[in-house]
Amino acid sequence: MAEQPHHPESRGPLDGVRVLAATQIVAGPFAGVVLSDLGAEVVKLEPPQGEGYRNSGSVVPGESKRFQSLNRGSKSLAVDLASEDGRALVQRLVPGFDVFLTNYRPGVLRRMGLDYDTLAALNPGLVYCTISGFGEVGPWAGRGATDMVAQAYSGLLAMADKVGPDGEPQQASPAISDYTTALACTTSICAALYERKESGLGQRIDGVLIRSGLAIQDFYVMREPVTDAVLRDDMVARVNEIRARGGDYREVTEARSNARFAAAGPQRLYYTGYSASDGQIVLGCLTQATRDGARRVLGMTEDVTDDDGYDPNDPENAAKVVRWKAQIADLIQAQPVQYWLDAFIAEGVPVSPVHIPEEMSDDPQIEALGVMVDLEHPVTGPQRVVGPVTRLSRTPSRAQGPAPALAQHTAEVLRAAGVSDEEIAALRERGVVR
Repeated sequence: MAEQPHHPESRGPLDGVRVLAATQIVAGPFAGVVLSDLGAEVVKLEPPQGEGYRNSGSVVPGESKRFQSLNRGSKSLAVDLASEDGRALVQRLVPGFDVFLTNYRPGVLRRMGLDYDTLAALNPGLVYCTISGFGEVGPWAGRGATDMVAQAYSGLLAMADKVGPDGEPQQASPAISDYTTALACTTSICAALYERKESGLGQRIDGVLIRSGLAIQDFYVMREPVTDAVLRDDMVARVNEIRARGGDYREVTEARSNARFAAAGPQRLYYTGYSASDGQIVLGCLTQATRDGARRVLGMTEDVTDDDGYDPNDPENAAKVVRWKAQIADLIQAQPVQYWLDAFIAEGVPVSPVHIPEEMSDDPQIEALGVMVDLEHPVTGPQRVVGPVTRLSRTPSRAQGPAPALAQHTAEVLRAAGVSDEEIAALRERGVVR
């Protein structure tokens, strides 16, 4: 591992690992958060004016809530990568790091001399991880992509069935392909570091948003002729017919939803959401045992959707499912959420109230799990943030600190790399660093 100042209080499984992160927006920064929680030192490269997300919806200039949440635990090194001196400075730093993490558009860092081949020649043990929308091969190679673009291309947008007031597609929130790619990349980085213990060599890791989108849609994307002939092919033909005649997106989502749920039977009744008298609940029954529990609570004695020989494609049966769902909806609407939580939980039925994220920081279950962490930001003061996504027993993960103020750690990081105070002052004078 690259040498760094030792801080016993920050030990974690990645203690001693140093990450140089040329990251922005969501996917790259979130990967940095996870690595930091696991004990790595994450140094974020920012332009002298700061990453653009610092001002995205900010109340305090340069310190938006979104930036702070996606960059906590990192250090800020402000360097002008557009300058030759700035690029040379980063190349000088690379031998002291274990990981280089970036989600800049493909080609940008190559033009700067910060591509894998260049940096690996300076540090053969470097694990170099890139995150992009479409990857670097294929007809869409190198194109820019935000999460919504990647969701649209990979099918995740259609999975959400979200349609705007004018019939337009809407993004599924949060930024699913961004966050799943970040988590996949952190797993791969840890695997590469483990392998490096044997080989002594780093390697390149490529995370791609559309690949992550497909991975979490698994069987929806998978092709299997026998099942597809019954459940997929007619639906796809129907969607293509709608597109060919200029039908709107609402028709597309309805055609897909109808096909998905026509054969769903009990899932349509007991794996869905309902409105109670004072809020909403969701049932999550995926086994006959839990569905039977829901039937007992709801008095659904006529429901035979789990019986042998039940044909979900029979129009008469499909009509019954529609009628039964309306019956359940009316029944649940008559009582408050807590009444139904108590009743379903007593029967072992998976159930939950429907929350909004803004109220979750004070939830009793979240409090019991210790998810929220209190931090002190150098500019905006006290804050409660979502802590590490996993816990480890022997080498615990922890939130290493708040997001950095712009250029807060420039001098610290450069001194650790052997850059003298005189050089730092000269670099600042020329505008190379801040």
